[in-house]
Amino acid sequence: MRYLFLTILFASNLLFTQETVRVNTGLSSISYSGKHFLHSWDSENTNISGIIEVDGKKISNLGVVAKVIGFKSGNSNLDSNSYRVLEALKFPNIIFRSSNIEYENEQLFIKGILNFHGVEKEISTNFIQTEEINRIILTGSFIISLGEFNVDRPSLLLRKIDDQIEVQVKLVFR
Repeated sequence: MRYLFLTILFASNLLFTQETVRVNTGLSSISYSGKHFLHSWDSENTNISGIIEVDGKKISNLGVVAKVIGFKSGNSNLDSNSYRVLEALKFPNIIFRSSNIEYENEQLFIKGILNFHGVEKEISTNFIQTEEINRIILTGSFIISLGEFNVDRPSLLLRKIDDQIEVQVKLVFR
């Protein structure tokens, strides 16, 4: 009985030491870069939702949601074509949830599930964690293959856009 009590007490202390922190939408962004042999483009989304669970100074869990229609390139024709190709009405959200986070100094090795265009794939990526007053900042980038997410790549002059898209992430949590 004594061991059961100590186990419950220890487990409850672990539960209460974790803190849930929300992403600061005004300071966070996710952007991507695409290429075609004629030109390249960038698109950015600054309307992101997300939370982390923090235990001390270490992140133990991460979840992020970005709306497809939140990505803006500055070219409305390019944006509307992207929304059509990505079937934004059918698959409105891009969702990432971590399954494992490991630390090495300020670098995080994050594995998780990316749900994009109706397809879930496990991805692994590295992020750098920095801290400012009352803020945790995660920055990193990774590459995805549009083909792996069943995105039908558009073509121009009989040549499709490149399959690989570089995604850059800056998440600020308060």
